[in-house]
Amino acid sequence: MLQQLQLADTTTDPEVRRARLTFLVVGAGYAGTETAAQLQRMTHKQLASFPRLSANDLRWLLVDLSPTVLPELGPRLGRYTLRLLRRRGMDIRLGTTVTAMRPGEVELSDGTVLPCHTALWTAGVTPPPIVAHLGLPVRRGQLVVDEYLKLRDHVWAAGDSAAAIDPYDRDGMDYPPTAQHAQRQGTVIARNVAASLGVGTRTTYRHRDLRLVADLGGTKAVARPFGLPLTGLPAKVVTKGYHLGAIPHRANQLRVAADWLVNLVSRPTATQLGLVQESAAQLRSEYSTK
Repeated sequence: MLQQLQLADTTTDPEVRRARLTFLVVGAGYAGTETAAQLQRMTHKQLASFPRLSANDLRWLLVDLSPTVLPELGPRLGRYTLRLLRRRGMDIRLGTTVTAMRPGEVELSDGTVLPCHTALWTAGVTPPPIVAHLGLPVRRGQLVVDEYLKLRDHVWAAGDSAAAIDPYDRDGMDYPPTAQHAQRQGTVIARNVAASLGVGTRTTYRHRDLRLVADLGGTKAVARPFGLPLTGLPAKVVTKGYHLGAIPHRANQLRVAADWLVNLVSRPTATQLGLVQESAAQLRSEYSTK
């Protein structure tokens, strides 16, 4: 993002500047929506360092084949997020996807050819290709398993490959394909494999989490702790508390919390990595032989 701002600031060609300052995010799920919201806000704040650029030069697009944003958090919070991001000037196109990417431009399924140098792909998780060739029952492309994550005798599935119904979900949805569930499911499968060999007893997979939270920048966020939909500042408090609690070690938590407090009264410092070419960062050893 910062490199594109710098390149746009050095050109006098308005078309080149427009392309440099066009940012596309593909995927309006949790990861894509939060990424788009945070980075749009970041680029607007960084304009103070580039006096030749204006907010009108920035263009952010969020596209997804889904009819909603943040489907993981339910329709109410999805509608709130959609209204908020559109008020901020984000171009959100639902029922739309990318059909082609070429150097300097992206083509969308609605026919738009977008001059663009930056695309962020967060279009979701798909099961491994082998799942489609097994000839076994699937649901939304994932293998249907029971409460023990069992597919058939002596065969189990977990993570991105498994469709396991969440008994705590009112709509009867499957557990989302996240790393947190995959890790816990792996532990359950290990116990159940051992039980099938006569060691211990098998166990069901049940996990009731706090649901997802999404930080939308500033004082805005959405969260659904224990099924209760929250927006705005209350959701922000829940979101920050959740992320802070996930950081290991109290000292690290204090450092991060202090940084957040400083950012409330000052503009966050932007950091750019990757400025040194890889060849220039190599250590060179010379050996001489006699």
